[in-house]
Amino acid sequence: MSRLGLTNIYLKCGLVLIVVGLVCGGALFAVRPRADSTAFELLMWGAQGGFLSGVVLYVIGRIVHVVRQARRV
Repeated sequence: MSRLGLTNIYLKCGLVLIVVGLVCGGALFAVRPRADSTAFELLMWGAQGGFLSGVVLYVIGRIVHVVRQARRV
């Protein structure tokens, strides 16, 4: 995993959540459920929540990575 730059848990979880958010967003556009249906709300929550929380975790992971690299030098 270090070849991909995924050296800590924050980066790994963040990347997984970003992918989940993108998949839910893609499914939302592909399936196009009615706006008042439960499927629409679940896919919307999955897309927004997954993507935004993934971005936050990924940024935290990059900050941790930089701090660890700075301590080694």
